[in-house]
Amino acid sequence: MAPTRMFVMARHLCTGIAILAAAAACKGDGPQIPTAFTPTAGIASQYTGVVATVIATPPQVTLLDAKSKPIKGARVKWRTGANSGSVVNDSSFTDASGIALSGGWTLGTSSGVQTLTATAEAISPVTFTAQVGPGPVANLVRISADGQQATVNTPVSEAPVARAQDVFGNPVPGVAVTFGVAFGGGTVTDAQQTSDANGLVRAALWTLGKVAGQQVVQANALNASQAVWVATALAGPASELAKWVGDSAQGIAGFALAPPPAIKVTDAFGNYIGNVPVTFTPGPNSGTVTNSTIVSDPANGIAIVGSWVLGTAPTQRLIATSSALPGKSATFTATAVNSQFRLEVRFVGDGGTPDIRQAFLNAASKWRRMIVGHVHDQPISTLAGNCLPWVPAINETISDLVIYARIGPIDQGGSGGINILAQAGPCRVAPSSRLTLMGVMEFDEYDVPSMIANGTFGDVVLHEMGHVLGVGTLWDQFGRSLLVGARGAAPNFIGSIGLAQFLAVNSLSYVGNPVPVEGNQFGPGTADGHWRQSVFGRELMQGFARAGGMPLSRITVGSLQDLGYLVNLGAADSYTIPSPILQGFVAVDLSPGTTIGERLIKPVRN
Repeated sequence: MAPTRMFVMARHLCTGIAILAAAAACKGDGPQIPTAFTPTAGIASQYTGVVATVIATPPQVTLLDAKSKPIKGARVKWRTGANSGSVVNDSSFTDASGIALSGGWTLGTSSGVQTLTATAEAISPVTFTAQVGPGPVANLVRISADGQQATVNTPVSEAPVARAQDVFGNPVPGVAVTFGVAFGGGTVTDAQQTSDANGLVRAALWTLGKVAGQQVVQANALNASQAVWVATALAGPASELAKWVGDSAQGIAGFALAPPPAIKVTDAFGNYIGNVPVTFTPGPNSGTVTNSTIVSDPANGIAIVGSWVLGTAPTQRLIATSSALPGKSATFTATAVNSQFRLEVRFVGDGGTPDIRQAFLNAASKWRRMIVGHVHDQPISTLAGNCLPWVPAINETISDLVIYARIGPIDQGGSGGINILAQAGPCRVAPSSRLTLMGVMEFDEYDVPSMIANGTFGDVVLHEMGHVLGVGTLWDQFGRSLLVGARGAAPNFIGSIGLAQFLAVNSLSYVGNPVPVEGNQFGPGTADGHWRQSVFGRELMQGFARAGGMPLSRITVGSLQDLGYLVNLGAADSYTIPSPILQGFVAVDLSPGTTIGERLIKPVRN
């Protein structure tokens, strides 16, 4: 029995010890269990802000146990939501007051609701929210279609729409925006607008201008980049036949008018229209045409008749019509001058640009209006290099005159202080007529651009062609004695026809010996071969290039008759000897401009 008692006693002893331990535990502080996790008193859980800015009051939380006592040393993790920026503290520990600090919350760049969440072990998280607005407007972004097309003077199908955005692309409401036409004309209706809640701003209507081509509208706001729309205004339907070139012209009966007449097909606002057939029909006794029906060029709306060879009527007409434009027409007129004189220009090399070549052809056409009689049909045979090294060999019968022309190097802007712009003159003279059979004209490629730029090139070409015909180059050649007085000093032209024309237009402005020719005051290229500039002013065959026009006078045309040509004095330009009255041979400076700077070729009898 003794062992059993001892076991019971031991059991009671153990039970007593457990009770004492439990009692002791109840008297002390056990482990704290978190029960409350909230934003710290006085710290809001909901904020408002602007993208990419820092919340003014950094979020913080307080962790308490069941007795509302702060829990110290607990770890709190801080996490931002999607597109919700960043937080300074990835995690922090509660202090003696149970407070854990985020360190600061920088909002993200997307407007809308952003979140920051604090979590601690064994307790529900705390979420802070922020209603985030956009930043200031930085850009206006095109929303509606770009690159639209519409007919001139009509609206595009989709009016301009833009969105006001901050620097991060968030829509910005309440922005004042102005729409305006930047290029091409036209109008924008309701151009003053304010962006809506989605940042959108709309113009009511964009009507294109009346000129075909690119047109541009812009949307502008203060401190924001522009939004730009580009549209293409298309020409309207064909409406008009407008005379382009070739009207009120003068030409030679039996020869093609140069340049040939051309029509420009346009819409109601003058925009060109391509692919429209145009038919050119001569009036009674008004010659003939080639390629009478031409389709207008898509690139410029121009239709050029192949050629118009003038008839015998003094005033001739060419009528342009189109099957696409019933009831519409345009009438060209031309005055015909009967001429049997043939003058052919042959270019060596490419002859320069089309405009340069056309200047030679225009000059030839004008001289043919002055000289109307056939001169000679003369066989000629020469080797290459005749007159100038670049002139080709020739073996044919020439009817009246052939001129070889070239744009090439002469002295490339001058050497030895003398700049030769051109060299020209007769190359071969027919023995029967003692008039030019073959001539040459060469222009320095270095100087041509400047003459084109200052507007003198066409007149200088006409001037040099006059020398080829014999003005200033045949006056005292092959038995002629049309110059008197000291050569290189103060000579005079004494041909009876030229003299009579000089006296007819002089009006007593000049009282010296007629007809005055230039002396050596301006160098060998000018002396003895030109009318005296101090007397003649702008006349074509004095020795200075003058911008603004150089008339071809009856005096020059008359001097050609003195050489032996049959001329039409009535084709000359209007001209009178300019004032002031000049006494004797005293030269007066009339600000002549630039000497033409030429070398005159000496003629050779064929």
